[in-house]
Amino acid sequence: MIHSKLALVVLPLHAATSFKLMPGPRSLGNTHLEVSRRTVFEVTAQGVLSSALLPSIASAAPPTLDDLKKLQIGHSRVQYLLANWEKLTESCNNKAMSETESRQVVRTEGGGGGICDKNPLVVQDYLGYKSTKDPLFKADSLMLKAAPLVKEMDEADYVDLVEEYREKSDQISLLAYTSSWGEANPNGSKETTDDYLLQTKKVVSEAEVMLRKILGALDLPVLEPAAKAA
Repeated sequence: MIHSKLALVVLPLHAATSFKLMPGPRSLGNTHLEVSRRTVFEVTAQGVLSSALLPSIASAAPPTLDDLKKLQIGHSRVQYLLANWEKLTESCNNKAMSETESRQVVRTEGGGGGICDKNPLVVQDYLGYKSTKDPLFKADSLMLKAAPLVKEMDEADYVDLVEEYREKSDQISLLAYTSSWGEANPNGSKETTDDYLLQTKKVVSEAEVMLRKILGALDLPVLEPAAKAA
């Protein structure tokens, strides 16, 4: 019976925690067994799984304050992205682009006769999808390790919140990528790109709220909005 329980949990956890850089979201793969992180957390907490076979969230060493600082910095950058959306998702007279990048931007007439490029892919950059060194890269893994530090929220509810954030960030990455090809695709248009970019901003706003709740659950202060380092 123990082996059957392990089979039900190990496969989905491995798939659910996998990470894939741009463009698409992470997937659970081709399996009909879908187990949420909350289920894994609850089963692990009950001692069904041996730590020798599958390290539990509860038994893992909690992250340090320096580790958690990444979440605060990441959140401050998301705030900055939202506050400076037009400025960051559009650049004028930018000629330093590769051929691929030039096909993934929407050219518009800027003020003074200049050329402006809408580049939705910058959103992926602010959400941790462009670099392994970004503070939000695999942020959900760090959040889960911090579960034992949660005091003002039920830990299982916290795990659910982390899972919702992970799904939301994947949705953002996909929307930003789709927006970047909005005009280049057959039957595409500037309006298509603008529509997807607007949807992207809406979901980024929702993700920011979730990040703020996660910081609150971990008793971490919210930092002022800050731009990414050049």
